[in-house]
Amino acid sequence: MPQPPAARVLRLPGRIVALVGAKNAGKSTYIAVLLHELMNRVGTELDASLVACDDRTIERYKRDFARPLLEERRLLPTTASAATSPREPLVYLLTRTRRTRFARARNDSLALVLFDTAGEDLRSREVTDLHLRYLEAADAVIFLVDPLELPGARPGLREAVPAPRVPGEDPGGEPLNVIARVTDALRGRHGTRPGEPLPVPVAVALTKTDALRPGPLRQSALHRTRSGAGVLDLDDRDAVHEQVRALLHDWGAGQLDTYLGQQFADHAFFALSALGGVPADGRVGAGGVRPHRAEDPLLWLLYRFGMLDGVRPEGE
Repeated sequence: MPQPPAARVLRLPGRIVALVGAKNAGKSTYIAVLLHELMNRVGTELDASLVACDDRTIERYKRDFARPLLEERRLLPTTASAATSPREPLVYLLTRTRRTRFARARNDSLALVLFDTAGEDLRSREVTDLHLRYLEAADAVIFLVDPLELPGARPGLREAVPAPRVPGEDPGGEPLNVIARVTDALRGRHGTRPGEPLPVPVAVALTKTDALRPGPLRQSALHRTRSGAGVLDLDDRDAVHEQVRALLHDWGAGQLDTYLGQQFADHAFFALSALGGVPADGRVGAGGVRPHRAEDPLLWLLYRFGMLDGVRPEGE
């Protein structure tokens, strides 16, 4: 008898990374682009392979993600609730070959568990229970946050960007509340007391940075292109973290930073764009999908797991 998907995930070698997101964070789009980058440009850079762990994952990625977004250039629809459309997460095994100082090859593996979760799902007890078996097994988490959902960010958005939802309209779907629910799930596994930092690295990424006005950020680390040298630039990493942190406080969302610092032993902020431009009329821009730093959160986690070297070029 075939094992249920959850059992297969727990038996995978290496670390498990779970991706979840607050409402409207662009989770489906990010999943499609991140996987494409790992299968192509970033995978080549890292000497890494990405393999789906089951036929369902292969079929879903092609049908629901790659074909509409990357081939037909159509925006992906808002994720339907798993209460009405049950689904398992996409599960991949990322394996990287590294050379030791004696030129011996060593393979390191990491399981990517990608939740395409509707915002309301993490408020539904029935649906949350379906996902807990994956969240509780996670060795690291990537949270996606839509800056359009942060009321204080509105003055910094391009004029063509649609207005975000009304503040307070859906308090349960606000980023801090979604992160708090996932934190509770992780505490159940680790048995830590409230207020005791969890030993789970957390990458928090602002999505849709293409929606921000370019003026103030033109010379910032957020607009720089990653070196692509197969290592993590730690100076660049620190600069991006501090700039995103400063933006959150400027936007009146500093509690997100405070909460993460209280609840997790290690967290880092990122800013990315899966599409590379503001879409219009339900379609990707004329230039196609041009992701900007979509792989950054995963590269930091690879570094934290000892699967990627970190360097400080300014100190060399």
